[in-house]
Amino acid sequence: MRHPLALTLYLSLTALDGGGPEEALPPPRPEGPLLWAQADGPARLPGLTALAERLAREDGVATLVTLPAASLSALPPAGGTAPAAFAAALSQPPLLRPVPSESAGRIAAFLGYWRPSLLLWAGGALRPALLARSPVPRLLCELPPEGPLVGTARWMPGLARATVALFDHALVSDEAAAARLSRAGLPEERMEILPALDPPVPVLPCNERERRDLAQTIGARPVWFAADLPLSEVGAVIAAHRHALRGTHRLLLIVAARDPAEAPMMARAFGEAGLRTSLRAEGGEPDETAAVYLADGPGETGLWLRLAPLVFLGGTLPGGPGGRHPFEAAALGSALLHGPVTAPHDIPWIRLRQAGGAHLVRNTVELGQAIESLLAPDRAARMAHAAWDVATRGAVTLNRLAELVLDRLDRREAA
Repeated sequence: MRHPLALTLYLSLTALDGGGPEEALPPPRPEGPLLWAQADGPARLPGLTALAERLAREDGVATLVTLPAASLSALPPAGGTAPAAFAAALSQPPLLRPVPSESAGRIAAFLGYWRPSLLLWAGGALRPALLARSPVPRLLCELPPEGPLVGTARWMPGLARATVALFDHALVSDEAAAARLSRAGLPEERMEILPALDPPVPVLPCNERERRDLAQTIGARPVWFAADLPLSEVGAVIAAHRHALRGTHRLLLIVAARDPAEAPMMARAFGEAGLRTSLRAEGGEPDETAAVYLADGPGETGLWLRLAPLVFLGGTLPGGPGGRHPFEAAALGSALLHGPVTAPHDIPWIRLRQAGGAHLVRNTVELGQAIESLLAPDRAARMAHAAWDVATRGAVTLNRLAELVLDRLDRREAA
């Protein structure tokens, strides 16, 4: 295949570095077709792992994910496969390896060993030699939000344009990314705008009979839920609830302690603050006399999310340990409040806020004000719908990517 002059020159320069085989002994290559996905960091792993599971389960396609060496070394070891947090219960989790350098020798050794059937580029600056020397169909999923398109030899005129042209098809998440690719020379018919690739959101379980009984007990009372709450944030939640009660006297707060062993201390703190607290562990009910209903812990989060339209995810206030993945609550139709501690779920929180499905509170005062404001049913409903839309739209991209991968594999087999 003949390349444009800029790419031909770049390939000639990288050919001067012969490189060599991979430094570490790689695991065995799986039998059959192999999707190679190059990711720019661990944040891509959940979505790529979901794609790998889908392809392995339904179509017998294995997946290899390459990452920058620094990102790979920071992950917990799991025998060359995706970390346990991503690979649990998967029939065939993706293999993880360091991405080869731009040297011709390293690329040749990598391709000779793994023999990929298809390359999926998932974010990050483009690597011209790696893409050009890979004699397989190439798909692009996401661009870096800013910075140069190519990661090396940016001084070389025409290199980015020649590299972008190597892709058969591209999925990008907004008009700005599509326009950037178009300016770089990728034809519009090879582009689609779809949401970011996310793994399917797990639907937290719920005992429907209990939900009905509790909903009847609560009746028409307004409710908010402090989910997965650490003891360190009880004071903030008490202050916020007392603030909101001034305008909404029948307001009920449901609390699920992150650590069930801390529930008695939480109950004592609520009582000392003058808030009558009913404990589920003692057979209590969220009736009209209770200002606070203390649940048994995080095990029934799915139940409380279905009962409370407004949710504060604990662990996110300043100094907190971090919270649960927000899509769990968003997928069940909750309007979300959170503090500034969003790691390790920074990207989902940013997307939720941009869509109007989540509200950031920086301190106790802002939490109380937000609860008071968002108790209005119309506001909470708009937020909840926006959050649900963000949390569930990734399935569309997952299905489309699987379709594109299988289509390219079918074409290679027929050729």
